[in-house]
Amino acid sequence: MDQPGKELPKEFREVAVELVSNQGWGYSRQRRHPVLYPADATKAPLTVPTTPSDVRAFKNWVSQVRHRGGIWPVKRRQ
Repeated sequence: MDQPGKELPKEFREVAVELVSNQGWGYSRQRRHPVLYPADATKAPLTVPTTPSDVRAFKNWVSQVRHRGGIWPVKRRQ
């Protein structure tokens, strides 16, 4: 599996790096759009948009992440 990089917009990259590094998700670069694979193999893969189309695009995508078992925003320890 690959690691998320500069092919993703900053806010999407932050979430993808957290999911892959700390939550057990997989990441793969496909021809058109990168794909995140949830840690729970029973959940469907999630396409990562490379060009958000509107103001709500990021929030809608984060909602899809949560439906597949991802946690965002991550609560920071103090």
